Amino acid sequence: MDANRMKIEDFLAQNKTRFMIPVYQRNYDWSKPQCDKLFNDLLNIGKNKKENTYFIGSIVYIHDDVYSASRIKELSIIDGQQRLTTLTIIYIVLCHFAKLINEEELFKEIEETYLLNKFVQEEKLKLRSTENNDKALQYLLRNNKDEEYREYSNIINNYNLFKGYITVENYKDVIAGLSEP
Repeated sequence: MDANRMKIEDFLAQNKTRFMIPVYQRNYDWSKPQCDKLFNDLLNIGKNKKENTYFIGSIVYIHDDVYSASRIKELSIIDGQQRLTTLTIIYIVLCHFAKLINEEELFKEIEETYLLNKFVQEEKLKLRSTENNDKALQYLLRNNKDEEYREYSNIINNYNLFKGYITVENYKDVIAGLSEP
C-alpha cells in the first residue's frame, strides 16, 4: 500500500474522477459533534497562517484501473467516506453561498473543480454515494427552491448546519482551511 500526503482540495480537484462509496460501507452518519470539530478545525487552520500542516484524516481508496463508460476514473473509498462526504457537503454550502453573495467566479470554481465532472454527460457528481445519500447530494446540487426533500437524511441535516455556520466574515477562512495540506 502506498501512502501519499495530499491536500484535500487537490484530491477532490482530480479531473475525470469519481469517488465511489461501496454499498458495503455504512450509511453517512456524522452528526453535529463530528461536523463541529471538522468545521472548527478548518476555520482555525484557515485563520492561522502560521500553521504549516494540518492532518484532516486519511482517505483510503482502491483504483484497480476501473473506468466508467465515459472514461471516468473510479476510486473506491475504503476508509474516510464520512470525512469525504462531509467535506463535499461543505463545498456544496460554499458553492451555494458564493452564488448568494454574487461571487460567480468562486461559484464556478467550486462547482466545476470540487463537486462535478463538468464534461461528463451523465452522473456528473464526483462523489458517488450509496443510494439514499446520493439522492440527498443530488437534491442539494439542484438547489431548487421549489423542491422539498421529504426523507430523513444526515446529509441534509449537516448541509443546514454548515449553512448556518458559513458567513461573509468566515467563508474565506473556511476555503483557506480546505486549501491547507
